[in-house]
Amino acid sequence: MQQIGSRVTMTAWWRVLFLIQGAAAQIPEGMSVSYYTNLPGKKILIWGGETGEGLEMSQFVHSRCSLLLLVGKDAQVTESAVATILSQPPRAGTCPPGVDPVVSWDSGDVSNASYVLQLTARFESALGGPPDIAWNYAT
Repeated sequence: MQQIGSRVTMTAWWRVLFLIQGAAAQIPEGMSVSYYTNLPGKKILIWGGETGEGLEMSQFVHSRCSLLLLVGKDAQVTESAVATILSQPPRAGTCPPGVDPVVSWDSGDVSNASYVLQLTARFESALGGPPDIAWNYAT
């Protein structure tokens, strides 16, 4: 009887191990598991978040229930990217109680100092304050 219980326990451990490996495969390169789990409710600014890796990261942080301000060069491309992001809501149970994912966007040239100053004025209305995390994928 004791051996059967041990086998069940070992089977349960293997299942947990495979679940952890599956979750780890979804975590972007360079992030730790604790960083990944702390994304819900974080205010995140992503430059160049409308295409390529920036869009992938934008979709990822939205799936983790973050507050996202996506900044792109072209307004039409950026608006289309936001529509793509919003078409895939976070899975049920991802967002903690009282936290809803937010996706705001703006477009402009990040090398233009006056645009960057104008953008910083939007932090309060878009994110509720300055970003906790800023990633740059702009080219």
